[in-house]
Amino acid sequence: MTGLSGQLSELEAEFPGYEFAAQPAWGGISISARRREGCARPGVYAVVTGDPDEMRRALIEDERARRELTAGGQGGSSGGRAAGFGLDKDG
Repeated sequence: MTGLSGQLSELEAEFPGYEFAAQPAWGGISISARRREGCARPGVYAVVTGDPDEMRRALIEDERARRELTAGGQGGSSGGRAAGFGLDKDG
């Protein structure tokens, strides 16, 4: 598979807990990933970007952070970060 549809298929296989979609955006394509479970668990709920590689990095980073929280026995959320933007919930 090649092109955007192939990349989306790869992302769907790699991250089955997310729904992926692509739509036209000013200057290109916007790719979104939305968690299937909604806000039922801590971590990133949605990622929007025009770059499939950035999407993958954001979702991998979230998985890594959740594993570290679980391993540390801390539980809780990932701090309300907006993936790809580095913003916290207050700013």
